[in-house]
Amino acid sequence: MIQKMILAAGIILFLCLAVTIVGETSMILNFKSGLLVFGGTWIIGFLSFPHKIHRDLFRTLYAVFRFPETDCQNLIKQIVRLSRIKRLYGKFALEKESDNIENPFLRKGSELIVDGYDPYEIHKIMEKEYELYFSRKESLINILDTFQKLAPAIGFVGTIMGLIDVLSNIGTPLEMGRGMAIALLTTLYGLLFANFVFLPLSKKLSEHNRAESILLYIILEGVLDISRDKNSKAIAYRLESYIRNYHGVHEDVPEYPARKGQPVSLTSLQKLMTRKQNA
Repeated sequence: MIQKMILAAGIILFLCLAVTIVGETSMILNFKSGLLVFGGTWIIGFLSFPHKIHRDLFRTLYAVFRFPETDCQNLIKQIVRLSRIKRLYGKFALEKESDNIENPFLRKGSELIVDGYDPYEIHKIMEKEYELYFSRKESLINILDTFQKLAPAIGFVGTIMGLIDVLSNIGTPLEMGRGMAIALLTTLYGLLFANFVFLPLSKKLSEHNRAESILLYIILEGVLDISRDKNSKAIAYRLESYIRNYHGVHEDVPEYPARKGQPVSLTSLQKLMTRKQNA
């Protein structure tokens, strides 16, 4: 909620400053310049990529901003629960429980366990699903990156059009001023759309994909542990350690006394042992 309020306040402040800067310019020229940049960027984008990818982009962006991120702790609890069901009641009970799993990736892994696949086969199948899923997400980021490059280019096209208008009406100051306004405004809108619209959306989607990759990795490791009949407490401990590392919460590294009474980290000892082995 606080982040949304800060975002709204930033947008309002930026719009107020923009109106103050270009307030003397005709609103018609502002509209034409913005429409030229935005419309030209989207037209080229629609010609460059299939329409299905654009629909996926709109749906994904809506989901990113509309729905909260998946709670990793609840996901780990669900994996631990599936592990206990598998060890206590077997595959048939796990099959009934799989119908209630909302996460499609976790449900796919549970179905593979029920179907009798070994851990190696499960790893290969889910890894392929993982790669296909994120290749589609990377294509969506590629669209936004393309839009980010196209917007300034379309702005420069509008600048050239404005300069042509200036040169064709060099004897009339009023027409020259209108042409210069179009030339400068299209460049401005091109830079604004590129850096204040498409760049933030691309970074937002990239960060969302990074969080999803960690989530799917945890699911993959949990499914493999379930297929190997690992202890549920051990599964929970290992998956929670991944979450701590992802959020930057590391445990203290043990220290060992050195020859001169100064502590030596475990990493230093490992490097020393590596040098001795290489020697």
